[in-house]
This record gives sequence, C-alpha cells and structure tokens, in this order.
Amino acid sequence: RPPRLPLARKELLLGLNQTIMMALSMAVIASMIGAAGLGDRVYQALSAVDVGAALAAGIPIVLLAIVMDRTTGAAGERMGAEPSGPKWLRSKAAWAGVAVVTAAVAVAGRLAGSQVWPASWTVAIAAPVNDAKNWMVDHLYSGVPVVGGTNDWAGHFTTWVLDPIRDGLQDAPWWGVLLVVAALAWLIGTWATALTSVLAMAAIGVLGLWQPSMDTLSQVLAALVVTLVVGFAVGIAAARSRRLEAVLRPVLDVFQTMPQFVYLIPVVALFSVGRAPGVAAAVIYALPAVIRITTQGIKQVDPSAMESARSLGATSGQQLRQVQLPLARPALLLAANQGVVLVLAVVTIAALVGSGALGYDVVTGLAKGDLATGLPAGVAIVCLGLMLDRVTQPTARRARKGA
Repeated sequence: RPPRLPLARKELLLGLNQTIMMALSMAVIASMIGAAGLGDRVYQALSAVDVGAALAAGIPIVLLAIVMDRTTGAAGERMGAEPSGPKWLRSKAAWAGVAVVTAAVAVAGRLAGSQVWPASWTVAIAAPVNDAKNWMVDHLYSGVPVVGGTNDWAGHFTTWVLDPIRDGLQDAPWWGVLLVVAALAWLIGTWATALTSVLAMAAIGVLGLWQPSMDTLSQVLAALVVTLVVGFAVGIAAARSRRLEAVLRPVLDVFQTMPQFVYLIPVVALFSVGRAPGVAAAVIYALPAVIRITTQGIKQVDPSAMESARSLGATSGQQLRQVQLPLARPALLLAANQGVVLVLAVVTIAALVGSGALGYDVVTGLAKGDLATGLPAGVAIVCLGLMLDRVTQPTARRARKGA
C-alpha cells in the first residue's frame, strides 16, 4: 500500500538509529572478550582508574554516535518530503561521480601514506582531565567543612539507604515478595502481567540466586528513586523554559551516548569502591532519558487544556499539578520504565567497582569463561528486568479502564 511506505521507512530508520546506539554502547563490553578499538582503551583506563584516558577514548564514541544519530534522524524527518537542492545532484550520474572521487582520494591518501591523522594536529586531554580529577579528589573526597566529603556521602548512603533496603528484601519471606510483586503488577496491568512478573521472580528462586538478586534489586530501587526525583524535576523545568531546554540538549546528547563504563571511573575516584559508586553511575546514565521523556511529555499536553486552565484563573503551579502532570501521565510512566531499564544495565556492570550481587557473577563468568557461573546470573538479571518492566508500564487494557 503506497500511502504506508513513508511511515514504514521512518520506522525502519528509527530501528536503524536504535541499532546504531545499542551497537556503540556495546563497544566497551565487547573489549572484555578481545575486541579492540576505542572500547578497549576505555576498559584499560577503567582498570587503571585513569579518568583522562577513559574520557579521551569515550568522547570519540560519543561523536560517532552523534554523527550517526543526526544523519539517520535527518533522513527520517525528510522521508516522504519533496526533494530539495539542484536536480543534477540527485541524479545517478552525480552519485557515481561522488563514488569515483571518493575512491580516487582514498587511493591517493594510501599511496601518500597519509591515512593516519597527523600527530601534530591532535590535542591531548588526558593530562588536564586527570589533573582536574586529582584536584576534586584532594578537595572533595574527605574533610570538607560542614557537608563532609564524597566518601562520607557514599558511606552514609550505603548505611542509611542501601543496607536497609537490601536487608529488608533479603529478610522478607520469598512468598511475601512474590505477593507484593503480584499485587503491584495487577494494579498496574492485568492478571497476565501479574502472572508474568511472579513467574519471572520464581525463576530467580529456582536458579538459586534469590539473595544476590535481592541485593541487585535494592541497588536498582535506590538508584531509580533518585533518578526519577531529579529527572522529573529537571524535565518539568526544561519543559517550562525553552532556554533551559536548549542548554540541556547538547549536555543530554553527550551523557546519553557516553559508554556506561566511562561513568564508573570518576565515581570510583570520588566515592571509592562499593555499591554507592555503582548507584551514582546508574543515576547519571539513566537521567538523560528520564529528563528527555518527561520534557516531551509535558510539552505535548493539549494546548487547549492549558488555555482552559488559564482562562479559569489557574496559577502556574495549579496548571502543572492539575493539568500537565495528569495528562502527561503516560509519558511519566514511560520515563519511569526507561529509567528502570537503564539503571539495571549500569548496576549490573557496576560489579567491576565493587557493587557485587548478580553483576559480580556475570563479570566473573565472563572473565573466566565460566558459562555455568555467568549464564544463570544473566538469566536472573533478565528476570529482574522483566518483572520491573511489567510493574512500571501499564497495559493498554488498564489504560482504557482508567486504572
């Protein structure tokens, strides 16, 4: 059906765009099994806690992601639109000419021995970044008057937040946890949602990984709460201020395309090893997506509803609480859902900086090539992700019922 072709092409380009982003995000993880390139440099920098080297290798990954994201995004936006530019540039002869010129330049460059970027044109950022990191560690790690240092914050967060949540989950009877999961999934979705969530949690018990799974779940919940509180607040502010949104956009682009491993290095330097730095890295990694989705959800509220509220004399705060937030509820729930997925992804690899739990088994199994250790832990992580996805994403049936 011809009318559907432009829409189908846009969906295909969106799939291509997401594939590119996911492939780049795997660049560092693939280095753990022998893949070379930028990912290997980031991984080696993580092993040496070298923030400068990690950032120097992470920035090119970000730039590659931005170029590919913008290219596929622009192609998707122009799909189905009228062609622009000189007609001769859109002909087959023009494309053939571009191909010939490209091949000629490539051959000439190889013959001249100039394939590699000139060393004199490079800028070394590793040393300045490490100097800045050392200054922050010297002045912020401990001994800060009144507020204490980042190491103190990490200790307090572990003692007063992570430990109680973990102990509560691990000490609770397994059937009690299943009942709570079933109740939440039933309230959010349907009986099928509840059954899927319960079966996913039951599979974790069958695998014999209940205790480490509850440890991982405690870290995810703590990171998710911080992510949603900060993400919703910043997203709402950005939706109500075009200037703030414009300032945040390039920052979010960088943070959303930076490899997860890069975030682990500065947080280890500031918070030492343990569960707290893993949670901090997860929050930083998940925030951009939550902020973006929240901002778009608030901005896409029906203008007529906002105009009606203003005509009735509603204040700015009343408009936000009584109109924008209720109408943007699907977007806010989607933001929470994406926050769960992204937080879980980083909490898992945070085992490299001492977070332990399921991530430790996955990393150990990968390092030793021990499938019997890594695979069950990986399956348990999938089950946790499946359960969390179900209890944070309402089904269409419940949405129609107004639940």
